[in-house]
Amino acid sequence: AVKMSASKGMIFIDSKSAILLEQLYPRIKEGKRSECELVFSDFDDVSFKISCLKPALNIITLNVVIMNIHILKSLGSQAVIDRLFPGAEVAPLPGYNFALQFDCDSLQDPDKFLNDISEIKRHLIGGPLENAFNMLLSNQSESLPLSMVQYRPNEAMFICPSASKIVVIFLIDFADTTDKAIARVFLQEFLEAQRAIRNAPPVTFSKDAPGELSKLKHPFSKPAETVAGYLSFAIEERHITGANKDKAVTLLTGFRNYLHYHIKCSKTYLHMRMRKRVVGWMQVLNRALPEVEGEKKTAAGKTFVRK
Repeated sequence: AVKMSASKGMIFIDSKSAILLEQLYPRIKEGKRSECELVFSDFDDVSFKISCLKPALNIITLNVVIMNIHILKSLGSQAVIDRLFPGAEVAPLPGYNFALQFDCDSLQDPDKFLNDISEIKRHLIGGPLENAFNMLLSNQSESLPLSMVQYRPNEAMFICPSASKIVVIFLIDFADTTDKAIARVFLQEFLEAQRAIRNAPPVTFSKDAPGELSKLKHPFSKPAETVAGYLSFAIEERHITGANKDKAVTLLTGFRNYLHYHIKCSKTYLHMRMRKRVVGWMQVLNRALPEVEGEKKTAAGKTFVRK
C-alpha cells in the first residue's frame, strides 16, 4: 500500500517508499536480525533489492536501479548522498547502478537514518533541484547550465536557471490516448488554480516546447500532438526559504506520480458514473414494459379472457 496525505481535497503520494520503511523499521528500531533478500519496484521504473545475509545479519545492503544515475550524480545527487549517507555508498550488484551498505548496530540517529533512506528515490531524483535551489539562495544560480533530468523513457524534467528564479519544466507524455487527453485537462487546470492561490509559483502550460528549451539539444523535440504538454513552474527565492526548500523538492520530484494517480482516479470516477447511468436507464426501461394481461376471474370464480 502507498501512504498518502490529503490537503484540501487533493491526495499526495508520500515520498517515502512504504516497502523500504516496512522492511527496515524492525531491523533498525526493533533489533530484528534475520536473513532477507527482497526485490521490489517503485514509481518511475525504479527497482530496489534489500540484502541481509549470514553471518553479518546486522549489515544491510540496498541496491537501486534508477535511470541516468550518472547524470543525477553530476547535477547534485552525489552531494546529497554524501551528506545524508557518508561512507555508505558501495559498488552495486550486476543489474543495479547504485548501492548503500550500513550497519544497523552503529547508526548515530536511527530515526533520521530510517527517514532518509526510505526517501532514497526522492534524494536521487531531487538532487539536481536541491543544488539549483541552493545556488539561487546564494545568488549564484546564473552560473548554472540548463540541464535535463530524464527520469522516464519518454519524459524528462528540465531545470532552467536564471539570476532571479529557477524554472522547472516537465515534459508530460502518456502512451494511452485517454490518459493523454485527461492529463491535458489537468495541466490546464493548474493555470486556473495558480490564480486563486496567493504566493504560489507562476505556472504556465503549453503544448509546444517553451522558449527556455530552445538552446538545449534533447531527444524530446516531439511535435505538439504527440505529447500531453509542457508544464513550467517558476521557483523564486521566496518559494524556497527555510523549510519550504525541502517541501518544494519533494512536491516537484513527486509531481508526475501525483498527476498519474489523479488521472487514474478520474478514469475510475468516470467509469463509476457511466455504470450508474446504465443501471438507471435499465430501471427506466424495465418500468416501461407493458404488463401482460392474463386470465381474469369473476366474483363467482369463473374465468374469462378480455377481448
